[in-house]
Parts: sequence; structure tokens; C-alpha cells
Amino acid sequence: MRVTADRIHDDPRLRSSAGTVPHVGEAGGSKPVDPERQADFARAVEGSQARRQQGGTLREQIERLALPVAGDPSLYADERSIGLLQHVVDAVLPEMDTQAEVVEMAAQLINEEIAQRLEWAERRAEAEELEP
Repeated sequence: MRVTADRIHDDPRLRSSAGTVPHVGEAGGSKPVDPERQADFARAVEGSQARRQQGGTLREQIERLALPVAGDPSLYADERSIGLLQHVVDAVLPEMDTQAEVVEMAAQLINEEIAQRLEWAERRAEAEELEP
């Protein structure tokens, strides 16, 4: 069957008024839907769409909940990170079951990172002293 613009539509559901929407029950008969119930449904759909636009889909909300949240910025402070890196060099690396040259290279790399962080901390302290 081809659909054309000049096709005549004899379906009574297409001619029904906007206030009542026919509902086909299990027996095949139709009865009008209560306008209040129709309005409640429309409000529920609009509310759902608004929540989806604000908070994203349920999957996006769950993914956001799974992301770590930095509750305390001091966790990322230089003193703490330098202390943790130094602990890795002093306690973790020597206990690793690997080749000595690998441990030595890792310790050298971490010590360079510690030195760089200390240098940046000094630069920030100097810049803060110069600011009025």
C-alpha cells in the first residue's frame, strides 16, 4: 500500500476532539479517557523530561555518583604528596620483587618528581610574598 497525500482517512480516532482521547480496552471497545487523568499524564511526562534535561539520563547520574569526589583539598597538598612519594621510595620500592636497576630507575624518577614539587612550592611561596 502506498501512502499519498490525497488518501482518505476514515478512522474515527483521527476525528475525535482534543479533550477526549479514545481508549481501546481489552474487549476492543473504546471509551473516552478522563481529561484530568490525561492532564496528570502530560504533567508527569513533562516533569520527567525536565528532570532528564537537568540531571541527564539515569546512566549519567549513576556514572557521576561513581566518580570520586575530592572532599578535602588538603589531600592533594604538596606536603602530603611529597610524603607519600618519599614513603614509596623508602618503604615500597625496596620491598618489590624486581630487578635492582628497575628499582633504582623508579627511585630516581620519584626523587626527581619530589625535587620538582619542592621547587614549585618554593616558587609559589615567593610569588605569594610578592603579592600585596
